[in-house]
Amino acid sequence: MRLHAHDYGLVDTAGILDGAVLMHRTMSDLITARPDAVPHDITRGAKGLGPLAGDVVYAGNGPYAHLYHLWREEQGGSHRIVREVHTTFWSGYWTQEELCAPLHRPGDTVLFPSEYTRRVFLRCFPGVPARDAVVAYPMLDAMPRHTPVPAPAPDAVLRVGYLGALSTAKNFDQVLESFARCHRESGGRARLVFAGKPNDPRWETGAVLERLAARGVPADHVTALGLIGADRLADFFSRVDVLLFPSTASRESLGRVVFEALAHGAPVLAAAMGPAVELLPARNLVPAELFATPFSMDRVVALGRVDEDVLTQRLLARDWEPARLRNTGPFEEPAFWRALTGTGQDHGTGDAAYDAATVARVEVDGRRATDPAAALADAHRLFLDYFQRRDAPLLERIAALEEEQGRRRPELRAVVTAPERNLADYRALPRLTDALVLAPLAYRLTPVPDPAAATVPHPNDTEVVPV
Repeated sequence: MRLHAHDYGLVDTAGILDGAVLMHRTMSDLITARPDAVPHDITRGAKGLGPLAGDVVYAGNGPYAHLYHLWREEQGGSHRIVREVHTTFWSGYWTQEELCAPLHRPGDTVLFPSEYTRRVFLRCFPGVPARDAVVAYPMLDAMPRHTPVPAPAPDAVLRVGYLGALSTAKNFDQVLESFARCHRESGGRARLVFAGKPNDPRWETGAVLERLAARGVPADHVTALGLIGADRLADFFSRVDVLLFPSTASRESLGRVVFEALAHGAPVLAAAMGPAVELLPARNLVPAELFATPFSMDRVVALGRVDEDVLTQRLLARDWEPARLRNTGPFEEPAFWRALTGTGQDHGTGDAAYDAATVARVEVDGRRATDPAAALADAHRLFLDYFQRRDAPLLERIAALEEEQGRRRPELRAVVTAPERNLADYRALPRLTDALVLAPLAYRLTPVPDPAAATVPHPNDTEVVPV
């Protein structure tokens, strides 16, 4: 058996440091380092794959696994396909799964970063057997294992940290508000260290300093490190006593930074929803109220807000458990290799708790009057036109859409006329797919059916209830 995978090492990821892109490269490096690996270039289409009899193809290069399934049908292949889902609510991977579902064969495997994301997709795609859905996300092997950082005394200075995208979807504004309150109520015995890429002028360093200054926080009590890479993680975590992760972002499927913090010995206070529930003890989870309003799969939004009163009091009282990595198996390389080879693989994350209440609340609008085969063929044609630089048919389709909608779509034209074609840029081709192939679906979180069921132990395989 040989393993085939797109050589993600060829992809330009400069300035793109989100967890999904980092994991694509990690998995590609693991596979292509093997002597039996067969690297290919997905942008060449089916001809880039070569013969595949009895082999395994890893479709882990972005939300494009449906192409591999189409090529297998067209070529009459018998090989297994291992695909991955890196985000929870986003049109890119949701569309991928819609297009893959009719062509999923027993033995094909879908990899998820967390039990939470796995359960959401099993709920909404009941045609995929639970045994074919696996939590495997190999990243701990490359991380250090530091002893837990002790909490400072209540009368000592507390160094609060934040690492990740500086955005409202991640509730970064709540980090600033809770820190400012902690700073004031502790008599100035608090410091903030944050790093990440701002997605809005409000989160540029100068604007953040002005915002905090208006709350009485001196500039020298705040350290902004900008966008940092893996080589600076040790330095970052040496500067903090506790990391805040209040994110309720719709795309959140794990929270890589939570693992990075725990591996460096830093405790984490996180929103009590989504993947954090299975990564952290209950004492380190901050209550979060989720919104009941509808969302759209093409937008990254906060699904809710954490309780700032609770978060502030946890900081003031140093009320958290020390850093500890829980249930590490799915996040180490052996689980990944078992999933690829189909040998003795685990499915979920054992008997760990997960955010069952949020999963139970998920409702996604159904697709109306769509021929899946025609949509798949259309997505295939769009992919090849885009990456093989056939711009004329793309611009013609955009013009037709503009005429149909009665308005210009300059953001779509900008995607086509941009000089680069980057497989890692999910703001590009997936945006065209949303507009020209399958419109993003709406979804919502229904009222809480039973607040006491927020986290429950689960078996590996339970009944899958379609929405």
